[in-house]
Amino acid sequence: MLEILGIVAPVFLVVMLGYAASRFGAVSESEVDTMLRFTTRFAVTALLFRASATLDMRQALDPAMLTAYYLPAFAVFALGIVVARRVFAQRPGEAVASGFTALFANSLFLGLPIIERAYGAQALPVALAIIAIHAPAMYLAGIVTMESAARDGAGIVAGLGKVGRSLGRNPMVMSVAAGLAWNTAGLPLPAAAEEAMRLLAGAALPLGMFGIGATLTRYRFGGDLLETGFFAALSLVVRPLMVAALAFWVFDLDPLVAKVTIIMGAMPGGINIYLFAAMYKRSEALAANVVLVGTVAAIVTSTLWLAVLG
Repeated sequence: MLEILGIVAPVFLVVMLGYAASRFGAVSESEVDTMLRFTTRFAVTALLFRASATLDMRQALDPAMLTAYYLPAFAVFALGIVVARRVFAQRPGEAVASGFTALFANSLFLGLPIIERAYGAQALPVALAIIAIHAPAMYLAGIVTMESAARDGAGIVAGLGKVGRSLGRNPMVMSVAAGLAWNTAGLPLPAAAEEAMRLLAGAALPLGMFGIGATLTRYRFGGDLLETGFFAALSLVVRPLMVAALAFWVFDLDPLVAKVTIIMGAMPGGINIYLFAAMYKRSEALAANVVLVGTVAAIVTSTLWLAVLG
């Protein structure tokens, strides 16, 4: 167990360092925002473009693996909406935003570094294949469901337009699309360009982890502890259990592929779940609570998942 904790602890220590630096004024909010803009617009885009351009798509884009990950994600999204409506008596739009907290996992800034430390570079193509379609799939599901459910929503057509505009401005989505196009064209990456992207990509994960910690100081816990615990548990416990059932018993995935898929499915929600709630002004306090509680609880749950999976 101590060896496994040694895999997880450095990742969360960087997150905690970011929290402490922001909490005690070593970095200002504007400096954190600037750092995150650099991370998402340059470092992460370099990481994702390089990975997508060199990805063995025939091996990585395995329909069984993707189904094992995404089917449980959409299942807990639906379950979260139903429970929010019937148990917690939330209005339709609030229920969708609450369900979204269980849908969108922090697969990039927490999942990827844990996977790399636990299983090595050979596991990264599987993780990157999940990440490549993560944001488009999750935002599409969330926005279309919200526009269908909220009484003051603009409608499905407007919702789809909002999806297109949002994703079209997202540098991470654009970098994946450009990388896959480059990959499909069969073009080699120039050596100098690949090395430059490798250098930029090296900054993506540590800066992202630090940034996550720094942004946690913006949230204050309050409200219903039962609601928060339920939606955090959907991400940290229920979703990975569903992924494990599909990966091992339905699709009989390769052991390494199954482990990576489960760990990616066991990640807590990140800042995107709060941004989605804030965009619609629905369940913002709950989303903030789930980000905070889920990230802290993941220190324990991700360690346990790694111990169980081996």
